[in-house]
Amino acid sequence: MSIGQLKINAIRLVGGVGVLDYLNSCDGRRPGTALTEVVDKLSNLDDIVHWFLHAALITPAEHQRLIELVAASSWHSITAFKRLIVVRETLYRLFLGLALGASADPEALEALNEMLVESADQRVLVSTPMGVIWRWRSPETLDAMVAGFTGRLAVQAADLLTSADLARLKVCGTPNCDWLFLDTSKNGRRRWCQMNVCGAKEKAKRAVGQNAYP
Repeated sequence: MSIGQLKINAIRLVGGVGVLDYLNSCDGRRPGTALTEVVDKLSNLDDIVHWFLHAALITPAEHQRLIELVAASSWHSITAFKRLIVVRETLYRLFLGLALGASADPEALEALNEMLVESADQRVLVSTPMGVIWRWRSPETLDAMVAGFTGRLAVQAADLLTSADLARLKVCGTPNCDWLFLDTSKNGRRRWCQMNVCGAKEKAKRAVGQNAYP
């Protein structure tokens, strides 16, 4: 396993659905954050391919083949990387607004519709011993890989938008954290993306404030 893959595997998957975890691969974009810079955990196209394996959106065999495809694509991978980052930021704007109680951003929603249309030919129905299922095509080109990755994210985003689970969508209670998640707790009162990270920071901050002298 490469150093790059180990780095990506260290990213926690706490969103509750793959598309939210993909949106959580960057910090510092949230309006009002005190963070002074954007910290992106995805630095290149290899990282994105590693992330899709980490999130179980592709198989190990697909991962190996796609890493080889990226290596053979030279500088074209930079453009492909930028396209998938645009997908991430568009969907982040859409779901962050919804998590904060706003209506769906019309431009982001239209962009999602375009993603669904443009990636539709990457998904096919196939017959298996378990019945007929949807399956993503095996890409032969970088463009097809980008379309397939975009399609996986777009379909999950559309499914979430049209399901009752959307009511569980939240953004972390720490203002300096960008992360989104589905609150599946029994009482629906989960506040932080990770209790042992953001929750601990907020509790420590409150403790310092309570112990401060006037």
